[in-house]
Amino acid sequence: MDVKTALEDEVSSKVRIFISYSRKDMTFADRLEAALKKRGYDPLIDRDEIYAFEDWWKRIETLIGRADTVVFVLSPDAVTSTVALKEVSYAASLNKRFAPIVYRQVDDNAVPEPLRRLNFVFFDDIAIFDASADRLAEALQTDIGWIRRHTEFGDTARQWVQAGRPNGMLLRSPVLEQAEAWITLRPQGAPLPSDDAQTFIAESRKAEVREKRQNRILQAAIYTSLIGIIAGLIGWINQSYIAAQWRWSTTTRPYAAAKIWPYVLTAAAERALRPADTFRECAAEHDKDYCPEMIVVPAGSFMMGSPSAEPGHESSEEPEHKVTISKPFAVSKYDLTFAGWDTCATYGVCDPLISDGGWGRGQQPVIYVTWDDAERYVEWLSQVTGQPYRLLSEAEYEYAARAGTHTAYPWGEEIGANNANCRGCGSQWDNQHPATVGRFAPNKFGLYDVVGNVWSWVEDCFHDNYDGAPTDGSAWIHGANCSGRSSRGGAWDAVPNRLRSASRGGGSSNNRFSGIGFRVARTIVAP
Repeated sequence: MDVKTALEDEVSSKVRIFISYSRKDMTFADRLEAALKKRGYDPLIDRDEIYAFEDWWKRIETLIGRADTVVFVLSPDAVTSTVALKEVSYAASLNKRFAPIVYRQVDDNAVPEPLRRLNFVFFDDIAIFDASADRLAEALQTDIGWIRRHTEFGDTARQWVQAGRPNGMLLRSPVLEQAEAWITLRPQGAPLPSDDAQTFIAESRKAEVREKRQNRILQAAIYTSLIGIIAGLIGWINQSYIAAQWRWSTTTRPYAAAKIWPYVLTAAAERALRPADTFRECAAEHDKDYCPEMIVVPAGSFMMGSPSAEPGHESSEEPEHKVTISKPFAVSKYDLTFAGWDTCATYGVCDPLISDGGWGRGQQPVIYVTWDDAERYVEWLSQVTGQPYRLLSEAEYEYAARAGTHTAYPWGEEIGANNANCRGCGSQWDNQHPATVGRFAPNKFGLYDVVGNVWSWVEDCFHDNYDGAPTDGSAWIHGANCSGRSSRGGAWDAVPNRLRSASRGGGSSNNRFSGIGFRVARTIVAP
């Protein structure tokens, strides 16, 4: 059984979830436990009163060690509970995956440090408890095959350390190869293997190498064996490069030759482009998004940010400042679709296992992608076309969304009805799920869904405000911690204020959730 198959088989058994909560929230914890059981999970929860603390804590350590994910119930009592915070600290020491949920609102600064940069699932509206539980259950399934192995190898490593690190407990083939591949296949955003687990696997490999070497010496074949070891090490070190070259030659290149290269703009055709022109540098086939359809956006200037008097204004949108974009550029007509993403997965480097949330693929906007996933896609598109595709900068996105308007929204000062998909936009998809792309009227540049439906990752590192921001429309990638990236546009589950042209979002580049996607830009030669 290969590692991928083994990881998929892990999903078939029940996923173990440790619930960390304050005793004052026990009624909610009981309901959450029942909801998770109903959805096929195995909750691990301790309700006994604390009489002999050390024995109780050992029991908690065991439960956390067995858990695949730790759900932390955020409330004012939980963030001040010594026991709950100790549980978070211990789980973090094991590099466990966390899934924080909000039962009662707390101040951001009170949230335990390991949880602050994570996405929260909100349970603060009891009327939609089941919908929130469904969303949590869906999130818990993300990369669960890898997470189950994370639990298994982490637990085995802890037992090895507690036993004094005996050689007899080290891994042997084929489990050792599965463990090494497990580390290599870590998904974006998944917790790092613990130090104990990495040391355990490394020591297992060393022991395996020692054992094989001794056998070869005994068989008097040392010289031949050494040549084999060297060849094997070279192959192992270069395997990713070799695999990439093989995939390019056997899969990507034939696809590009048939579906991309004959359609790439010539230099003359690119120079002839004018604002509002559309083009597609790939074959156009029904329901086949081999590449995005692009629209030329004109050069121009605009005031980036919002005035303090605008309803919904936030300090991150200050100061308002003039931005001048000196050259036209192209923007994808729609958010990237699952059809487009799956093309990259089939013929390129994109993850084929990205979840569609149960809402379908095809012309649905791609979701559950990290910033790194988005970068991987535009790099692949640039490679197969030979053209400069990229993510938009934050300034380019606001300029393209406004399309020459100065109002709060691309269509006016009020959210109106059925202009977009959000929590209160008056559409049939409001606060339910993303709509297929292009279901609402385009803005004045001909771009669809520039606000609402799904957030769009942009190139910029996230900054708290615009002090020192570029004024030429370029991406702002200096002067901030670039583990956080900006996003724009709002989403199907966002309140209307988040759909304002000036509204800003952001988060860890490893974030993936049901309301985040991206759209594509392309640098063009100015006419």
